[in-house]
Amino acid sequence: MAHSRSHTHSRRQLLGGAAAIGAAGLLTPGHSQAQSSPPKFDGLTPLWPAPSEDSSRAPVTTPPLAALVLNKAAFGPRPGDIDAFNALAGTDPDRLTAWINIQLNPTGADAEVDTRLADLLISLEPADQTAYDTIDKTAEQLWTEHARNSTYATRLRPVWQMERLMLLRATYSEWQLREVLADFWFNHFNVYGREFPTYGMMPEYDRVLRPHIFGNFRDMLIANAHTASMLYYLDNYANTWPNPNENYAREVLELHTLGAIENYFGAVDPLTVGNNAEGQRAGYTEIDVFQFARALTGWGVSDTTDSSPDTGAFMFRPLRHYNFSNGPIEVMDVSIPSTGGEADVTDILDYLAGHYGTARYIAWKLCTRLIGDNPPPGIVDSTAAEFFNRANDSDQLKEVYRHVLESAEFQTTWGDKVSRPIETLVRAMRAADVDLTIRLNHSTSNSIFGRLDDTGQYPFGYEAPTGYPDEQEMWQGTGPLIMSWRTVTYMLRQSSIVDLGLQTNTGIPAAIDRTPENVVDFWMNRALGYPLEGAVTARIVQFITDIAGIASNADLDSSPSVDTSNTGNSSLYTRIIRATVGLVLMAPDAMRR
Repeated sequence: MAHSRSHTHSRRQLLGGAAAIGAAGLLTPGHSQAQSSPPKFDGLTPLWPAPSEDSSRAPVTTPPLAALVLNKAAFGPRPGDIDAFNALAGTDPDRLTAWINIQLNPTGADAEVDTRLADLLISLEPADQTAYDTIDKTAEQLWTEHARNSTYATRLRPVWQMERLMLLRATYSEWQLREVLADFWFNHFNVYGREFPTYGMMPEYDRVLRPHIFGNFRDMLIANAHTASMLYYLDNYANTWPNPNENYAREVLELHTLGAIENYFGAVDPLTVGNNAEGQRAGYTEIDVFQFARALTGWGVSDTTDSSPDTGAFMFRPLRHYNFSNGPIEVMDVSIPSTGGEADVTDILDYLAGHYGTARYIAWKLCTRLIGDNPPPGIVDSTAAEFFNRANDSDQLKEVYRHVLESAEFQTTWGDKVSRPIETLVRAMRAADVDLTIRLNHSTSNSIFGRLDDTGQYPFGYEAPTGYPDEQEMWQGTGPLIMSWRTVTYMLRQSSIVDLGLQTNTGIPAAIDRTPENVVDFWMNRALGYPLEGAVTARIVQFITDIAGIASNADLDSSPSVDTSNTGNSSLYTRIIRATVGLVLMAPDAMRR
């Protein structure tokens, strides 16, 4: 357990964080030491603990396990996903274990994503042929051809493509758990995608993180520390002795490993901190931050500095590294009396990755992401123990995820989280079986992204190193909700990528059975995998009834004004179905997970 103390105060202030949304938009016809500089992100903090221990939201009924899993450990069900989960052999726990085993062992192939990318290469449209032309470029190619390019569109092309690839993978990947965890780790090691050099290097940043998602945290931490994107983002490329810059050192401690609350002791003598239950120094102080910054001096990028080649590769500069005539470097339990070069840092990172405080912090974040905003202490403790005890295992993270997902807490906690805008959009695309290879130079893709930008969440678009907040209080304001609604509304109106009327008629073949109740039931099970509470269902049914102008128990075909066989994009029937799907997807309870 973390060292108990009453004197601790965070250096940073905690960040603090439902609209009435109409359906009119969906009913309209569719168309198209002393430091050299102050801390870069002073005043911010990682969100620990959750902003509020109390929730004003009423509890909701836990859905069937298949729906719970696909809405929490995936981006929501696509047609057939619920049935596929339930077709796994055995009891619910057996099916969960089988699903986890499949998802924890992704193959190199990702059938639908791979097919969609391959199809672009044979498209007759020139714009499509280059829609993802940067994602396989080497790090040096990305640096020289894009990050250093004077043309704005060329510089930004790699990050624009990675933004779209993130949504493409989330929507169509069969490895849903991997994509959920990729989002988690990109936010944990957040870099801002719209600044130099990250906008040109994002494909390389993706390739550095992804191989470690099911591997070892230490390996991920050290690999990330060598990337040009992180070294520039947190100014370590300019960290030199005798004028060290503490930005990156601080964020490694506060965000990437130990966290800024439970293991941070502030401006005190490190010798007063004491040890944790594992015999390690219980946490870090301001002196540890400055000492770590010394170790990081000389860690930079080959970017013409000191006549280095302009390649963007990691470079250790001994002449800019700390001079040990000023004494040893001491960071918590690590004492470095003389230089080992690059190892002065990797030794410290290795120590931090194996620290119990890091296990506690990562465990809390994972449980918050996969279970709920206020995960029970017991599951955080047991997950931390799993993380700590497996610190040297090559599959450490894989087994930590398994521990969380097989826990009773994961299987019984529901409604303690909400969908963020990106998750809302992807869930809607999956539920509506949208056929869209999201890409550059494509009007529908670009329009969706333009609207997503207005929601407050955009891939790789968070400027602060904390990454996008994960707690519901941050996303339940009118701004994110309304703009998410508009984004989903626009997507559902595009007849070239989705035909909701036809899908409804396929699911309810007989016209006489297309009652408001049956239509709502069909789309709740299709989009969510479970029915919403009775009052919510009744309101949506009433909406259909009022719009169609018929009795609630009559079939839609019985009204001369509603022809359910007419699934044209501008027909009244299609507009009613479109609005119904939007109401199901954007109902407050439907956005809980």
